[in-house]
Amino acid sequence: MKDIFFALCLILTSQNIFAKNPISSPTFDEIINSLIKSEKYIFDDKNVTVKVPKFADNPVQVPIFVNAKKIKNAKKMILFADLNPIPIIVDMKLTGLLPIISLNIKVAQETPLRALVQDEKNIWHVGSANIKSFGGGCSVSSVASSDTNFDKYLGKVKGELFKKDDITRIKASIFHPMETGLVFGNSEFYINKIAIFAKDKKLSEIATYSAISENPRFIFETYDEVDEYKIKFFDIDGNEFFLDIR
Repeated sequence: MKDIFFALCLILTSQNIFAKNPISSPTFDEIINSLIKSEKYIFDDKNVTVKVPKFADNPVQVPIFVNAKKIKNAKKMILFADLNPIPIIVDMKLTGLLPIISLNIKVAQETPLRALVQDEKNIWHVGSANIKSFGGGCSVSSVASSDTNFDKYLGKVKGELFKKDDITRIKASIFHPMETGLVFGNSEFYINKIAIFAKDKKLSEIATYSAISENPRFIFETYDEVDEYKIKFFDIDGNEFFLDIR
């Protein structure tokens, strides 16, 4: 019986190792192990859709869209780009948000983009897409930081709501350089946390990273229907910025 139990455990723990990666890369295993340790994951492009341009002409502003609404009661979503020097993009707790996001990112070179979505059984579903680009987007100074009115515009926010059936779509943007710190003479300076509320109910807390493009724009979706949403942005210098959307 002990031998049988050991064999079953070995099979279960080996599933991740032998799962077929649709877009192989030399860094995938290291990154995913650092994020979810030994938790089980499956490659699932059917239920986690990742949309990227056919070719990213502008590597500092690459639009991406992830939709994993087919995974019911999703708990968490993480995005990362395998071959970026700063691979992690966002790490979202989906307390009251749907597993869907749109934003722009920077890419250093052609790279696979991954979306990890944790279901209610704690299994991670991995969606993948390949971003083709000449690269260089992570080692370029932001245009925002060179603006003569930078201090005036820093933290300026804007938001809109769109309702369709029982879903509310939240659009939010903020003026911020999102500096990676990879350019000589420029210190890293970026939004590192976002908190989203439906009135006083927290819908999500999101860790964000400097791989996100400057002056970031986000799209989120929720089933929570209220007449007021609040978003708090925090950066690594201790600044806090607030957005009320009605």
